[in-house]
Amino acid sequence: MGAHKDYSGFQKGDRRLKAAMAGIPDRVPVYAQLHEFARQELGVSAAEFYTTPERLVPGVLEITSKYGLDVPFVDYDVYNIEAEALGQTVVYTDGHVPDVDRTRPLIKDRSDVKKIRTPDFDADGRFSQVLEMNALFGELTGLAPGLQFCAPFSLAANLRGIEPLLMDMYTDPDLARDLFRRLTEEVIAPWIEHQKARFPEAEGICGSDATASLPIVNLSILRDWVAPYIRQLREWCGPAVYVPNWVGDRYLKHPEEMFELKLEVCPAYLEGQDPDVQALGPALYKGHAERRGVPLVLGVGAGFLALSTPQEVTQRVKHYIEIGGENGRFALYLCNLGPTTPPENVRAAVDAVAAHGGYP
Repeated sequence: MGAHKDYSGFQKGDRRLKAAMAGIPDRVPVYAQLHEFARQELGVSAAEFYTTPERLVPGVLEITSKYGLDVPFVDYDVYNIEAEALGQTVVYTDGHVPDVDRTRPLIKDRSDVKKIRTPDFDADGRFSQVLEMNALFGELTGLAPGLQFCAPFSLAANLRGIEPLLMDMYTDPDLARDLFRRLTEEVIAPWIEHQKARFPEAEGICGSDATASLPIVNLSILRDWVAPYIRQLREWCGPAVYVPNWVGDRYLKHPEEMFELKLEVCPAYLEGQDPDVQALGPALYKGHAERRGVPLVLGVGAGFLALSTPQEVTQRVKHYIEIGGENGRFALYLCNLGPTTPPENVRAAVDAVAAHGGYP
């Protein structure tokens, strides 16, 4: 992909998404997380793709354009950036998104917590590459980049291991609190502020926190251990900070409790993803969003998109649009398209939005 191609046409899709969040656009906007899918389409190794901004950014833009999605995002292995810079080993396996070495956690005991210190964001790890990616995205599209960070709970789990971290909360809560506090105060908040200083035009600062989902955690852990540190980041770094991607609503007798917690850390909109939306029905999400006066984003699941037929994809997208798109304030999200996602299913989803997502 050429790093000098003009992708300013995405500005139309950006306006469509903003119109959808505020009211009724010309049609429902559709966007996707597709960095893994793009890497597969381009035939680039994981090690090269995730460490070369000139590969990743134009590649993601080109594949987003190729499949007719409305809005591009500079997405990458967000969960690894802070951890890698702190000294956690990250494994690059061809054909897969990079991941921390879960056999060798950085934080093995209380004495290791002292390893948490504010990195040099211009020299440590891949921070400078993230900054370069955001700058390149702005140059190629004329759009402000969406800034990203790994949320405190997911970062702690990547450094400590999810099982030891959960055990710490019960057997050594002071250790867990110290780890969360240090990560929030000394790593994540400074990283957010560094990005804000470089890209003051950015309108959103999105935290990734998939580990903080049911049934990995329960509602009590979300309330007492996860949400407070995100609220702290929002207080320190401003209301542009948000975390939208907790899942597991379907495990609760009263999923509305989860919806309310989601709105505490992502007040601008309510997001639901498959298989939760498929299990609970899109009407439950739409009703709650309308009662709370916020837009709704429904995510068509990665597993469903990878394993279903184009006809099944069309039917689900149509169903979600019919329910979620009523009265506007709605967007459709294709969750984490991967290397095994059939291209025809991506086209089926986008075509279904074009066919059924228009407003009078």
